Amino acid sequence: MTAASPSTSVSNASASTTIKTAHNFEITCPLPLTKGNSKNLNLPSQLTPINRRRRVSVEVHEIALNKSAAQPTAITADNAAADNIHKTEIVYVRIMERQHRINPAAMVKEHILNPMAQRLLPDTKKNPNQESPVNFFTGARRRVSDGDDNSDDVDDADSVMKSFRDLTHLTNDQSTGEDGDGWLPKYKVPLKMFQIVESNKKRKNIVVVSFKFKNRSTKREFIFDTEDQANEFRHIIQDNQNLIQTRAMARLDWALKGIQLQKDERLTFLIDICSGSDIPQSDVGRQSDPYVIASFEGRQIHQTGYRSNNANPIWTLRKGSLFIWKVDALELFESRPGFVFEVKDYDTVGEDESLGFFSVSARTLYKWPDNERKVFALKPLPGETDFKQGKIAIRVRRATEYDMEFMETYNSKQTSLRSQPKMKGAAVIKEVLTKNSRKEKDGTREYRVRPGPDPKRQEATTWLTKDKLEQECMKASHNWVDIGSGNLGKIHFEVIKCDKLPNMDSGGNFGIKTDAFASLVYEDCFVQTDVISNCLSPRWMPWSQRAFVFNMMHTSSQLFIAVFDSDDTPLNDHDLCGRVSIDLCNFMPDTVYTLDYNLFPTAKSSPRDAKYGTITIRLRLELADEKTLVLSNMKPPQSVYVNVQTQKDFHVLRQTVEGNLDTKEYSLSTITAYCDELMSYLTIYYGLEDAVIRLFLWRGGTEGFIPAPD
Repeated sequence: MTAASPSTSVSNASASTTIKTAHNFEITCPLPLTKGNSKNLNLPSQLTPINRRRRVSVEVHEIALNKSAAQPTAITADNAAADNIHKTEIVYVRIMERQHRINPAAMVKEHILNPMAQRLLPDTKKNPNQESPVNFFTGARRRVSDGDDNSDDVDDADSVMKSFRDLTHLTNDQSTGEDGDGWLPKYKVPLKMFQIVESNKKRKNIVVVSFKFKNRSTKREFIFDTEDQANEFRHIIQDNQNLIQTRAMARLDWALKGIQLQKDERLTFLIDICSGSDIPQSDVGRQSDPYVIASFEGRQIHQTGYRSNNANPIWTLRKGSLFIWKVDALELFESRPGFVFEVKDYDTVGEDESLGFFSVSARTLYKWPDNERKVFALKPLPGETDFKQGKIAIRVRRATEYDMEFMETYNSKQTSLRSQPKMKGAAVIKEVLTKNSRKEKDGTREYRVRPGPDPKRQEATTWLTKDKLEQECMKASHNWVDIGSGNLGKIHFEVIKCDKLPNMDSGGNFGIKTDAFASLVYEDCFVQTDVISNCLSPRWMPWSQRAFVFNMMHTSSQLFIAVFDSDDTPLNDHDLCGRVSIDLCNFMPDTVYTLDYNLFPTAKSSPRDAKYGTITIRLRLELADEKTLVLSNMKPPQSVYVNVQTQKDFHVLRQTVEGNLDTKEYSLSTITAYCDELMSYLTIYYGLEDAVIRLFLWRGGTEGFIPAPD
């Protein structure tokens, strides 16, 4: 066993690390013959080859963090009395293996002589009687084409033999263990994830340990050279674990500083990620697409949406600015880093890049004045780029019962009302393989209810006959989404069903059909229904997302509705089946209308063949004050703008309003449509001209008698 003095140091822009002490032990680590931790079956130590020698180092690292990087405080806070450098220690258990030096003779034998000899040997596929090499440990013959597994945790016998075969690549000084510098790191485990499981009572120089590495539990048997080394290793591990526990209690007392926590106290915070300013630019030629991840003790608590190409983003409720966080008070104060906020740049291809982070201490959160807005500067994570810019503003308060109820209701609506309905690839395959109809013993055919059965009547509404489907879809809706900023009245609108939609999917011969959803646009509102997959005559059930309440801004506004085929591929848009516009001026208030409309790809070109299916809707007008409604017609309607999150949503919105013909695009189809429109005007002109001539310049050949007065 050897002890190292603090000589190794690593530093970056935000931290410097120095090895304070290191206790090194050279051990033998038998190859495990079983996977997992249920059984500790290892290769006997007498058969363990020399290259299974390991070095175990218990290292105490002293980390010096710049205070602003370790725990950034609000810019508005007074930091004058705080020290600039905060030192902390962390203990690692590092396991290293021998560095295998290249043996020139072995390399020539393996890569030159053996391949040449292999070419001269007969092909084993042509000559099955050729003998394979014998595994001298198991007595079995190994196939010539078998490869060697390099893993340290494989439990087959050939992997055991690989350890012996590897000895041919070791030089003499490695096999005797005389080279003290040829060690390569294999595992580096924090002490809190390392523990001694048991000790061998018969052989006291053996210690069984368990640790976690890359979210995987591993159990190993350490065989020390002497019993004294094994005891010393146990004492060092136990002493450091006790020291860590003592320091944790001291940090807790320092963090509380007189705060008296109640027993089993739970804290509930309403956190608002307001905005960012001067966000670093990590993309070439454009601003970053920043979003914020909030985490505690390595667990992600919340993530906002990203703001595209924006160095000064503002996160709203729809972009995930608000969230509720519940935590045990004692757990919060025991946490060293506190509540961490990391800003990342969203990238469509590749890994999202970290733009910086800041953390809020437990004491700051506990004593945060209600609704006070604080600004935090971004600092780099260890090993990440230091952009030396960027700030994030957040607001925190203790959540009330109303806050929790509001967020629960809002989140449930957001789950139902999807801005971009889509099905994952696995769901598509499952849908194709799932039977959507079945035949009962009495001969009646039942159909699967989509997108799903009624949560309150699952067994009774999973399968329904055609007649019952029609009856069920005509019932009153359960869930209504109230949207819009008008105050003249309300439009209660329901999408009931569609019939004879065109099949927009290319897999029609394999039973793959249109995955229909309806898109509605009214004034400043843009909503979508649930997706009814693999169906040309979809029925939206009362418990699905199909009912909306639009608040009216002007009486002349039209309501646009379109039916699309949902397409989950990132590069493809949703395919338009058909659309229609509804003029609401002709409807009487407080009257329920159930109407059928033919769907067309566009309203701006011909022909308008009725081959795109039909849609059935139900609506009712509810007016607040008819006098105010009439007076509102004296003013022209205001222009409204609808913002959407993705390019797919934009295409859906545009096609819902205008159809699939882009009149601003320079193409042959657009020019042809304009020519057809002009020719239709010319035909109308000829008719009007003939009517005017016959009316005003009328001449007839019939004689008549007109009496004249005397």
